[in-house]
Amino acid sequence: MRPLATILIPAWNEATVIARSLKGLGTGRFRIVVIANACTDDTAEVARRAAPGALVLETPMPGKCHAMNLGLAHAESGLPVVFLDADLSVSEQDVLALIGGLAAGNTRAACGRMEIDAACASPLVRAWVRGWQMNPYFVRGKFGGLFALSPEGVRRVFPLPALTADDEWIRRAFAPEEVAFVPACRFTARAPRSLGALIQTRRRSLRGARAVTALRPAPKGEGPRAMLRAALMRPARWPDLVVFAAVMLWVRLLLALEQGKATTWERDLTNRLPNPDES
Repeated sequence: MRPLATILIPAWNEATVIARSLKGLGTGRFRIVVIANACTDDTAEVARRAAPGALVLETPMPGKCHAMNLGLAHAESGLPVVFLDADLSVSEQDVLALIGGLAAGNTRAACGRMEIDAACASPLVRAWVRGWQMNPYFVRGKFGGLFALSPEGVRRVFPLPALTADDEWIRRAFAPEEVAFVPACRFTARAPRSLGALIQTRRRSLRGARAVTALRPAPKGEGPRAMLRAALMRPARWPDLVVFAAVMLWVRLLLALEQGKATTWERDLTNRLPNPDES
C-alpha cells in the first residue's frame, strides 16, 4: 500500500529522544526517513531499532537544512511531506489530521497546536513559557518543529539554503491564507529545565530569525507590540510578561555583545534528559 505522506526527521545527536519521537508514528501509513547528520552518538542505530521500517540515512555533513534537503530526495513523489524535529512527541492520528489540513485547494502548508511540557522546568522558565504563549502568533498554530507541506509547497521552498532558522524561513514563504491551522493536530515540546538553557536556545533562535528577516520580513501582527496588546487584557499574566521581557532583553544584549565573534550551535540538553516518570 502506498504511504499517505513522507515524514522527514533530521537528527543530530538525538539518541536519547528519537525513539520517543518515532514511537507514536505507527507503521505502514507513512514513509519515514530519518537523517542522522554529523552524529557522534548512536542516533542512527537507535532509530533503526525503534522503527525497523524507516529509512535511516547517515551523512557526515552537519546542518539541519542539509539533512532536510538530503531526506527530501527519498520522499514519495507527489505526496505531502511532514517535517518533524527529533525531540518532539506526536501521534499517528495527529499527523493524519495535519495532512488532512492540506486538502483545501489553495493550502500549501499546515501546522498544528504545540503543547509545552514544562513540568520539569524551573519556576522562571515556566513563567517565561506562559508569557511566550501570549504571542498572537500562537493563535494561528505553531509553525515550527512539526509542519506539513503540499507537493506545491515543497517545490516552492526547496532546496533550502544554509540557515539556522529553517522553520521560520519556510513559514515566511507562504501567505497566511496558504497555511492551514489544524487544532486537532497536537504535539508536545519539552521546555528547557533551567534558565541558562532557555537563554542559550533563545539566543540561537533570535540570531536565526534575524538572519531570515534580512531576506524575508516577518508577517505583520507579531512581535512585542502584539504581545503587549494581548497582555493588557489579562492582568493576571503581567508577571509572566515581565519575566518574558526580561529574558528576551538579556538575550538581545548577549547577541549585541557577540557581533563579529564566531558562534557555536546552542542546544538545550536539559530537555533531552528523561523525565522522572520515564526513568
